Amino acid sequence: MTTLNTQIRSLIQSFRDNLPDELNTLLEQGAGEISALDIVERALKVGDKVTNFDLPKYGGGNGTLTDYLAKGPLVITFYRGVWCPYCNLQLKEYNERLAEITDRGATLVAVTPEKPGALELLREGGASDQLLEGAVTGVKFDVLHDAENSVAEQFGLMFELPESHRIALAQFGVRVEELTGDGGFTFADPATYIVGRDGVIAYAFVPNNYRKRAEVDAITAALDALSVES
Repeated sequence: MTTLNTQIRSLIQSFRDNLPDELNTLLEQGAGEISALDIVERALKVGDKVTNFDLPKYGGGNGTLTDYLAKGPLVITFYRGVWCPYCNLQLKEYNERLAEITDRGATLVAVTPEKPGALELLREGGASDQLLEGAVTGVKFDVLHDAENSVAEQFGLMFELPESHRIALAQFGVRVEELTGDGGFTFADPATYIVGRDGVIAYAFVPNNYRKRAEVDAITAALDALSVES
């Protein structure tokens, strides 16, 4: 089985091979700026307690930490939006392997600052067919709308999208400030956490790199370890 991060590296290489040099330069410049941030130092870590949150779900209703933990451990992953090809690879992988998480008694949720209906906004904004075709929607787990990144801030994951990436995304027909609805360019690092039923973080993957994601195998191994400890 090809790992998620291998798929991501293949996509990165495809961009490098096929995009204009100017765009690749902008993307690499922004990636370097993000990697130089102090997100890992600021982010919540294993052993930290998570404060309750209450966020609206895509499709209606609300999701709260308290309600999720009443069922078992919570796997919470942060992603930028359907405009992000790496996020789409991650959502697709997690959706296809969801049973490996739920069979261990855990719940998976994804948290994004992107408001519902973003795909249609991308289409109206003239985003490329390739970007639209790669968008992943309709997953079998809850997607929570973190307006203004309130939960991302609680986890210490916030960062401002570099100017180079804003320019590059505009050339792709992506206006993230419209997709989030708050006019800003703030996102969470694509971190993934496991929160135990006691509200304490048992696993933390904070890459400080938007082109790396937690593998399902690592998540399930951490869930198995948490089960043994319990």
